[in-house]
Amino acid sequence: MEPNALVECAYELMGSLKEELAERGTVAPAFILLYDRDCEVLTFSPRLFASAEGKAAVARAFRNRARQTGAHGALMGARQQLLHPRPHRDARGESTTGTGRRRRRHRCAHPIGLRKTSAGLSVTLQTPAFHLLVQQLYARGDNSIVFGELRTLDSREVPMEAAGLFSIYGGQHVTPR
Repeated sequence: MEPNALVECAYELMGSLKEELAERGTVAPAFILLYDRDCEVLTFSPRLFASAEGKAAVARAFRNRARQTGAHGALMGARQQLLHPRPHRDARGESTTGTGRRRRRHRCAHPIGLRKTSAGLSVTLQTPAFHLLVQQLYARGDNSIVFGELRTLDSREVPMEAAGLFSIYGGQHVTPR
C-alpha cells in the first residue's frame, strides 16, 4: 500500500471516530491492520482497557497479529485526554517544544508543566518506515460536541517518539528526507 493511501486511511478513521462521537457521545477504540488490498479490524473487550495488564494484553495480541500477517500498516484510534506541554523558552526567548536531544536533556533537568488538558480523538498510523499521529480536539457544549484544532505529526517531517505500549514496528524509524 502506498504511503499516501495509508495516510488517507488514517484520515478516514478519524472521520469515522468523529461521526461516532457526535452520534453516540463515546468512541470505541479501533484497531485496524492494513494490507495491500484489504484490511482487518480487530476488536477487544472494553474491560481490557480498564487495567494496565489488559492494555498490555491488547498490545501483545495486536502486535503478534500484525507480525503474523505481515501487515503494511497498523491504525489505532481512540478517545483520550490530550496533554499540551507548557513550552519552555531558551536563552533567546524562543520556544523549545521540539523533541531533539537538547530538548530531552532540558526536560529531564526541568520537568514540563502542563498548560492544559483537552479531550480529543487520536489516530496513530504505524508503518515500518514512518509513524503518523492525527489528533482532533473537541469540547462538549450544551447537548453538542464542538470540534477544534486538528493536528497532524509525521515522523518523516517531525521527529516523534515511538507509540509506546502499542508500538507495532518498534525500533524502526525513517530519517527525514
